[in-house]
Amino acid sequence: MTTIHPFRDIDLGPLRCHIHLDICMPEFFGALSDPDGLLSLSDLLFKDSAHTKAGRVMIGGRPFFLKYYKRRGILHTVETLFKVSRPWRNLKIALHLIQMGIDTPAPLALLEERRSGLLMRSYLLTEYVSGERIRDLLARRIEDRVWQAEILERMADFIARFHASGCCHRDLKANNILLETDGDIERPWIVDLDGAKLRQRLTEKDRMLDLGRLLVSFSDVLSLSQIYRFFIYYSKKSGIWQDAEVRRYIAGYLGTMVSGRHKRKERLRARAI
Repeated sequence: MTTIHPFRDIDLGPLRCHIHLDICMPEFFGALSDPDGLLSLSDLLFKDSAHTKAGRVMIGGRPFFLKYYKRRGILHTVETLFKVSRPWRNLKIALHLIQMGIDTPAPLALLEERRSGLLMRSYLLTEYVSGERIRDLLARRIEDRVWQAEILERMADFIARFHASGCCHRDLKANNILLETDGDIERPWIVDLDGAKLRQRLTEKDRMLDLGRLLVSFSDVLSLSQIYRFFIYYSKKSGIWQDAEVRRYIAGYLGTMVSGRHKRKERLRARAI
């Protein structure tokens, strides 16, 4: 993983580029001067929505992840006069997590085009992680209960450490956790930090929103007992196990969300029959 060194600012035509010193070289300047063209050549496009476009791009024979943040209307554009952009927040949080020992793709370059202070377009280039979505792995190895138990405990420890760093994700879905395999070592990575926030202290609501969204997104590949076991692992790793009132509060909320999802699935299955 790329180490954290100072960035430098350069101009690439109308784009202002905040670039990591590790990639401060002519071949990157040339590629990043046309980020739209670079994305159009992506061999693996992950997303192309009304707000963002993201894919794997090749620079100098190496893979990277490039995300384009599209303009979101006049009001949002005016707000950029007073607020930092989403890629700037993403970069700041990613560097914080890396310093705290949490695996997330290292930010390498941030590009913005502004006119009279208004943000017209922005991009974020990060290292590319070849890990597989953890949800897909769990679905494929659904019969391997021993392996699943090990992964759930490791994932609970990872999310507990993520929260201990003072960060809440606010869009923590199964697809935003990757598992990278290096020999016998399986490392979880957390991605898509656009909505993440740094807190002085995480509240119960912060934890509930992250855990609730995450566990609901796993509800079609994990049983209720596995989901509750994950929560027990997380509670012990995060330290909330010692606070019975907080533990019951969060467990009750998660139980309502997850069991409701399971009941809806059963009703749909019954209708299909």
